[in-house]
Amino acid sequence: MQTAPNSRTQKFIAVGAVLALALISLQAYTLMTDGTFSAAGIQKVGGSTDPPTNGTISVTGSGQVEIQPTMAILTIGVNTQDPSAQTAAQQNANIMTNVISALENLGINSSSIQTVSYSINPQINYDANGKSSVAGYQVDSQVQVTITTPTTTSQAEVQLGTKVGSAIDAAVGQGANEVYGVQFTASNSAVQQADQQALQLAVQDASSQAKSIATALDVTVTGVISVSTNPSYTPSPVIQDAIASGSSQTPIVAPQSLTVSATVQAVYAIS
Repeated sequence: MQTAPNSRTQKFIAVGAVLALALISLQAYTLMTDGTFSAAGIQKVGGSTDPPTNGTISVTGSGQVEIQPTMAILTIGVNTQDPSAQTAAQQNANIMTNVISALENLGINSSSIQTVSYSINPQINYDANGKSSVAGYQVDSQVQVTITTPTTTSQAEVQLGTKVGSAIDAAVGQGANEVYGVQFTASNSAVQQADQQALQLAVQDASSQAKSIATALDVTVTGVISVSTNPSYTPSPVIQDAIASGSSQTPIVAPQSLTVSATVQAVYAIS
């Protein structure tokens, strides 16, 4: 015959049930500040609760600085052709020697004239049957010419354009038949100084943007999380194929200023 549990055992079972229900209730509900209850997730074994994180503001700032062009770089070439490779090379050398002498007579220092390319290539002809033969040889030589003007001159860009035009005329007058372009720039020190100024302006712009956004959102900027820079110097456009074509004066107009620009990407912490 099965005996009924005694009263002490029944009390232990009742107390245990009450405690279990209380624990489940504590895990399932959270008392809110306004006196109400809301459901809360039950933490799983091995899980974790991430702490709240502060917000951020990401902005891109830009800065620009204008500098005066004081330097021009142009590439002048001589192309000769002849059935004999030796003759084509000799003709090319004679013409290029005269071109360099003419440039030096304009006051351009020999150290500012450098050979940047030299090639000899056969000229191939094909007959009706597709058979090839060497018809002659082509020699191409190029020099890079750097022309400068004093930075103290009020109209330095005008003088610079005039010097470039005179250099092209002198080279073409001696047989040069290729001018690959003109690029106006400034000295390395001037560009570096302008680049630093542009970066400072870009940082100031980024900071101003972040503060404006924070004010609109009614939050406060508390610090800088990260900053990355992207300096970029923008030279003037290149003038392609500026051959004098027999003119007495080749008009070259240098830009009045060059733009040195920089950008920064900044992330600010807010609270």
